[in-house]
Amino acid sequence: MFFVGVGTGEAAAEFAKELGIDPKLCFGDEGGVAGDNLGLQQGVGTMWNPPAVSTMMERNDEDSLKALGEAYKNAADNIGIQNLAPKDIKDTLRQGGTFVFKGDKLLLEHYDQKVGDNAKISDILACVK
Repeated sequence: MFFVGVGTGEAAAEFAKELGIDPKLCFGDEGGVAGDNLGLQQGVGTMWNPPAVSTMMERNDEDSLKALGEAYKNAADNIGIQNLAPKDIKDTLRQGGTFVFKGDKLLLEHYDQKVGDNAKISDILACVK
């Protein structure tokens, strides 16, 4: 399993370390080349909206949201917020997706339309069993 996020490889490694994930599995998509090639959504219209926030809150409990916030804060404290955030501010407006492959066979493809519109964990786990 690999994780790719906006920003630099340094930022991805630091954030991974704070979350207890092996940094070798995490990559930064600085400049959004991977996101562009995958056709991921982007722009102001994809950002915060009440239904997306509600969905995100339903999926996460208070402890998990606190842990995520603390990991982000610690990573920012360790390498500086300017080094953690993408160099191009437009990259913060990129949405993600979830893609599960077995070899070169695509098992799951999910494009986040807005913040909080992530693939269901049950769908991901069903693919990797």
